[in-house]
Amino acid sequence: MAGEEADDTGFAASWRGGTPLGAPAGKLDRQEKLDQLLSLFDMHVHTNQGSPDSGLTPEEMVEDARRLGLTGIMVTEHDGWPRHDFEAFRRTVDDIVLIRALEVYTPLGHVITMGLEGHVAGYGDSIEVIRTLRREVDKVGGFMILAHPFRFLFDLPHYTQNMLFQDAERIPQSADEAAKHRVFELVDEVEVVNGGNIEVENRFAQEVAAIHGFWGTGGSDAHSLDGLARGVTAFMGDVRGEADMLEALRAGDFAPVESFHVGKPVNYGRASWLKPEMLLGRAARHESAAG
Repeated sequence: MAGEEADDTGFAASWRGGTPLGAPAGKLDRQEKLDQLLSLFDMHVHTNQGSPDSGLTPEEMVEDARRLGLTGIMVTEHDGWPRHDFEAFRRTVDDIVLIRALEVYTPLGHVITMGLEGHVAGYGDSIEVIRTLRREVDKVGGFMILAHPFRFLFDLPHYTQNMLFQDAERIPQSADEAAKHRVFELVDEVEVVNGGNIEVENRFAQEVAAIHGFWGTGGSDAHSLDGLARGVTAFMGDVRGEADMLEALRAGDFAPVESFHVGKPVNYGRASWLKPEMLLGRAARHESAAG
């Protein structure tokens, strides 16, 4: 904020239009101040409440989020978790922020959407399905994140199961070439850290996202306790629900982070405010508490 002095963390005492961070009375140590500046979300998780291929229960998900020190989770069910049931469960959890989303299947891959109540049928060619999805998401003021866009692109020479580039003889040879795909003009963000991807798939997504000016999101794509928080997204400030999340995503300046779940977080974003000690301190503190 203009005219505000930064404290020993390097940040001003307030954020986002002067909203106080809500620190308790008394002096906080440096790490506690850094913790209050940081919201960490796994932005891609599936449970058995709306994803037939998931064995993860909501209770297991929340308990592991506590152990890991996450602020919250975006639950991105394949078939959707009915809102009434989701809200009933969410009200039983007061320390982990749960946000409902839907991972929509399309001919060009999977799109994480906020705001939809169910899958939206599209007509016409592949890109027209994405355009239909875009219109429906806009109607409800939602958000679209292209999930794991380059999964299976680099499996074998002259072979691909990737959904964006399905012709093995026309696989893009560079990020610049891949970035020309029309789908990137229709989504709001791109997932660049996915816990189910191999390294080259994530790094290629990171390059393409940078070309388009996306910040990039991170999520584990967990379907079990194995790997929750393998990918997370770091936001500055206190994200406490769906409205806060939409505001933070639209504002930008967030960062995708890899390997937080093993206490070795790596920032693959360009948010200048995210300092290594913010991630390392959070990870170390909760690893120590768990031990």
